[in-house]
Amino acid sequence: MRHSATARRKKAAQDLLVIALRLSGWLATSALATLGIATLFFLVLGGFTLDGLMLQLDNFASRFVAADTARRDQFAAISFGVMLTGFVLIGFFRRASLISAFLVAGDDQ
Repeated sequence: MRHSATARRKKAAQDLLVIALRLSGWLATSALATLGIATLFFLVLGGFTLDGLMLQLDNFASRFVAADTARRDQFAAISFGVMLTGFVLIGFFRRASLISAFLVAGDDQ
């Protein structure tokens, strides 16, 4: 009896670790996809060229540095909202892989 209780606890701990690793991988992938969408936005603004991308980023950075604190805070709030919306949308479209992260069946290969 004691051996089976220990084995069940060990199995539960292993399942928990598998779920945690899968969930962290799902979150990392979704976050990187969100950042990729933001990068793609600047690439589109730059006309799909590296020079255009760098010019857009330079313009963006110079205006951000020149802005006062209130405008920076406003921009940070807007940026956070847009990135959060993008993350939620990407998460919505990746929901099947999130659900599969919680399915742990015996000997996963």
